[in-house]
Amino acid sequence: MTMNRAITRTLAVLALTTLLAVPSRADDLRNVKRGEPVPAYRLPAIDGALIESDSFKGSVVVVVCLSAEQRRSELAAMDSLEVVGALGSDHVRLVHVTADVVQKAYFEKFRADRKITAPLAFDADRSFYARLGLIVFPTTIVVDKDGKLTHVISLHTGEYKHTLDAYVKHALGAVTDEQLKGLLAARTADETSPRSVASAHRALARSLRDKGQLQAARDELTKAREQEPENREVILDLADLDLVMNDLDAADSLIAKVLETQPDHRRAKQLKGITLYRRGQLDQAQAVLQEALDLNPSPELAHYYLGKIFEQKGETAKALEHYREALKRFIHDADPAPVVQKDAK
Repeated sequence: MTMNRAITRTLAVLALTTLLAVPSRADDLRNVKRGEPVPAYRLPAIDGALIESDSFKGSVVVVVCLSAEQRRSELAAMDSLEVVGALGSDHVRLVHVTADVVQKAYFEKFRADRKITAPLAFDADRSFYARLGLIVFPTTIVVDKDGKLTHVISLHTGEYKHTLDAYVKHALGAVTDEQLKGLLAARTADETSPRSVASAHRALARSLRDKGQLQAARDELTKAREQEPENREVILDLADLDLVMNDLDAADSLIAKVLETQPDHRRAKQLKGITLYRRGQLDQAQAVLQEALDLNPSPELAHYYLGKIFEQKGETAKALEHYREALKRFIHDADPAPVVQKDAK
């Protein structure tokens, strides 16, 4: 039993590290700055063709780096096709790139459903991504006729089409630097709504956290909250990050704001249980985490912390049961194989 408990707990800890991972303000691309040559690429396409950067010499190239089954990437794929198509220029080329080769069936269906005709290249070993130094998905880069980076758009917001259109026209030489500033300033109120801006900051914060850039992630979440002060998920994102940064008082203060208005908020309950555990208040933590488990916001985390509580209380059998549940749920949720096989049929 002791060995089984140790093995199960170790596996649970390793698996849940992905969920609890601690995730610096960075440039749009880490490795290529504006005005520098974009690394050459030679990538296989979804239709079996070969896409080579050398074949685009003399053209402005829009490269959109996508992630499978991500709504923002889907919007970037559709909007980039619309923008480039509307320009109607033989001197502008569009390429979509993804590293998610195992999701080929998903991309085939999505592209067919949305009538996306832009070539899709596979960067299977992520070597092109690495040379660029991508930070978030989607990322759109605009390359001038000399093969140099001119503009980068991180993520996708309501401003995407307007911004991409302006950037491509600038790369073509159709608008000057001053005219570009004017075009970018002429955004409609809807395109810069607080909700869309907050959503963009929150998405960037998640990516920065995943890369270990905690303070930069917190800065982005603070900006998101400035746009939507009462957004509970933004508040709880901040609380979650404060937990990672070991600022329990700050986390508790934020969690309390949510529980004051919604006492049965599932995620807030879970975070509250974790802060109680971190403070050594095991009985209270157990009660709150059990409530969170019943509400089911993220059961693998609740099971994991309940396992830790019962282990510290000396209740080995209950601890082992929760560790097993945490591991089972994590593996079930994280394993993409069934989805891929289903799509492939």
